[in-house]
Amino acid sequence: MMTPNELRSRFLAFFEEHDHRVVPSSPVVPQADPTLLFTNAGMNQFKDLLLGNETRDYTRAASVQKCVRAGGKHNDLDEVGKDGRHLTFFEMLGNWSFGDYYKRESIKWAWDFLLNELKLDKDRLYVTIYKDDDECFDIWTQEMDVAPERVLRLGDIEVGDEENFWSMGPTGPCGPCTEIHYDLHPEQGPLEFKEGYDDDRINEIWNLVFMEFNRDEDGTLNPLPMKSVDTGLGLDRTAMVLAERDNVFHTELFTPIFKTLFELLGDDADRDLEAFYKAANFSDYAVIADHVRTVTFAICDGAKFANDGRGYVLRRILRRAVRHGRNLGFGGPFLHKVAATVVEAYGEVYPELRATGQEAGELIRLEEERFFRNLDRGLELFEDAAARVESEGQKTLSGEEVFQLHATFGFPPDLTEIMAEERGMSIDWEGYESLWKEHQETSRGKDMYADAAGVGDWVTLEEGTADTFVGYDQLEATTTVRKVRTIATGYEVLLATTPFYAESGGQVGDRGELISSDGEVVLKVEDTQKAPIGIVHRVSVVEGEPNFKGEFVAKVDARHRQKTASNHTATHLLHAALRDEVDNAIFQAGSLVSPERLRFDFSYGKPLTSEELRRIEARVNRQIREHHRVGCHTGVDRDTAVEEMGAMAIFGEKYGDTVRVVEIPGESVELCGGTHVTNTGDIALFRITSESSVAAGIRRIEALTEEGALQAFQKERDQLQKLAELFKSDVANLNDRARAILDDRSRLEREVDSLSQKLANRGADALLDEAAEVDGLKVIATSVAAGTRDQLMAYADNLREKLGQGEAVVLLASEIDEKAALICVVTDAAFKARKVKAGDLINRVSSHVDGRGGGRPTLAQAGGQNPAGIPAAVEAFVGAVRDALS
Repeated sequence: MMTPNELRSRFLAFFEEHDHRVVPSSPVVPQADPTLLFTNAGMNQFKDLLLGNETRDYTRAASVQKCVRAGGKHNDLDEVGKDGRHLTFFEMLGNWSFGDYYKRESIKWAWDFLLNELKLDKDRLYVTIYKDDDECFDIWTQEMDVAPERVLRLGDIEVGDEENFWSMGPTGPCGPCTEIHYDLHPEQGPLEFKEGYDDDRINEIWNLVFMEFNRDEDGTLNPLPMKSVDTGLGLDRTAMVLAERDNVFHTELFTPIFKTLFELLGDDADRDLEAFYKAANFSDYAVIADHVRTVTFAICDGAKFANDGRGYVLRRILRRAVRHGRNLGFGGPFLHKVAATVVEAYGEVYPELRATGQEAGELIRLEEERFFRNLDRGLELFEDAAARVESEGQKTLSGEEVFQLHATFGFPPDLTEIMAEERGMSIDWEGYESLWKEHQETSRGKDMYADAAGVGDWVTLEEGTADTFVGYDQLEATTTVRKVRTIATGYEVLLATTPFYAESGGQVGDRGELISSDGEVVLKVEDTQKAPIGIVHRVSVVEGEPNFKGEFVAKVDARHRQKTASNHTATHLLHAALRDEVDNAIFQAGSLVSPERLRFDFSYGKPLTSEELRRIEARVNRQIREHHRVGCHTGVDRDTAVEEMGAMAIFGEKYGDTVRVVEIPGESVELCGGTHVTNTGDIALFRITSESSVAAGIRRIEALTEEGALQAFQKERDQLQKLAELFKSDVANLNDRARAILDDRSRLEREVDSLSQKLANRGADALLDEAAEVDGLKVIATSVAAGTRDQLMAYADNLREKLGQGEAVVLLASEIDEKAALICVVTDAAFKARKVKAGDLINRVSSHVDGRGGGRPTLAQAGGQNPAGIPAAVEAFVGAVRDALS
């Protein structure tokens, strides 16, 4: 039986023999394409080729592509574990033609590979085509000798039926397709292949897409500049077919993961798999196995857990896996250990897993720990909510309850829905989505995706690539414009060669000028970005009327570059200092390098102490004072750089077979494509400005160098001088003077509190004399002068003590720090005899101050933004008591 590894190799070799260029898989995190959450097909990396925006030195290609389908147009997340075919992570074997061969050759080679390489039984193969693709029908029936009754016409995009019409997403390349299907159960007897066939028996394995159109945002299909072919043969499903199985999870692709789970649960790792496949809890194992592959591959390719976008999808996937793990008996983090098995199983095929697997495992562990801390409490609240709904004779959890589980305890609503279904209940999706949309709008940050430069209407002025960067060695170059397009703020241009560094690895893009050879046209380069089409320069016109023909002199803003380089080299020194001074397991989890500042995110579970920050800052400044040469080694073999030079690969970055190594002798060796100073002394000065948390297990340091660092020191000196003047001291004695003032303040606060207690005691007596009565219940409602909530509570405590065992309710209100503060007290006797609750009463009147409150039945507090409403709240209290009693 052919193994999955042999299947990969056999496929690539077959198409290489047919003049296809074998290309590596692109990351599952799309590069510069905002239309996708994840790479969902092999053609994603060829999108600009298909659109005609890019040319390469080959017109045929083949690859094995890592894919994730969890979110967006292609989303299989909810199907995993329900059948044996759907996965969120899978591998796609694919071959492409870019304006070369078309339907006949692609069908012929697919049929040849299945019948002659994989030795599949022709009598178990069926074909679907788009409804009116007569050319395809003729090729299958007349040239491939497939019986017409085994070819089924499907789909009609004019009525929204996209069967056998494939598109990558809501926009982009698309076209009709033909699919090859396999009969998993011929023993069930003859089959009539018609619409509505049993897809548990007839399973799609290969899709051949004939790219003819580019779908725009309003759904219009525009002809592509050339007809291309995009095929996808699912490795997991094909491995299932070769193993004579009807469930992808019953193949050796998943066996190592299952064995790891057995060991972690204390079971026999060599247990009988056939019996295991039939076990009642097998679906829990299947969901975990699929989800851990998805999370591991995505994190290793640079994705991060987050509250929106792909980071939120990953968080959902991990939490679903954790919940299924809990069903199996896992009471704490376990997925990170299973992720290590994924790295081991796939590391030879995808070396990037080995390079970043350890760091990915750490991020997974931190995310698991965070969820496990909330899991039990969330489950408890779900059970309470479900029991309450059932006790009311209802069958639907409210949107508010689903939202609170999600927003507060991290329970994705689909998990809540699954748990609800297990109790025969549903959830109010409309109510939840309304609340979640409101939540997102109030907490939304900037778009997480970069501009997808390269997917627009470019005007080609000359042919050739536009990604040649010469800016490591020179800040000025004579060049020509190869492509240009108009944007709202000016133009975007691609140059034959460029000295402008494109934003990458956290370093911002260069700025500068483009000046025509005759000097009549001056363009300001405002930003430089990488895109699939090349290095994109965003420019605006300073002088002249550009036609973009002829030569231009490209000049980088030298000061902008120098300041950026200083901050970039400083991040390398900071990284080394963190690992040496704090924890050698720390790794970089993100960065920003700009001329103004640097930001460095790193893995660490707790705040750095002031002493640690002091040591780090001192170490970096020592390296600066020692004037170390900064060496940049180019064209180094990646394995040599890592294994022999000891270079550190930055988590989430992508590297080729040859790399650039930045070395600060004795201190730091990193793989890095950014620009740097030639000597650490050029940095001049380093100053940490803040250290904070940005996510579970991820800390952030922000810092300054050069003039920015000096200005920060000068600003702090000026602030100290102003404080000294304010405290009537000099800087040298400022600490002693401040401590003395604080001691005096503490003494005065104690005296004020003592006086407040006395005033509260006297005030309580007066309030008792003025109390009203409602149906025999004593009611006190008034505003009092209190400087703090503690003083307001002192009034309440004194009144409670004086009321003793009597039946009474009290509302005290005060303006504190320009806001309304309310306290409601219900004596124990009043609560027991009259069933009035402080929380209910305070909420009846807190609307007058634009607030809400809560608390125990005998004591509740509220705050509000409208202190002017205090008199109305006090006046309404007696009525609220009367309503509560009635």
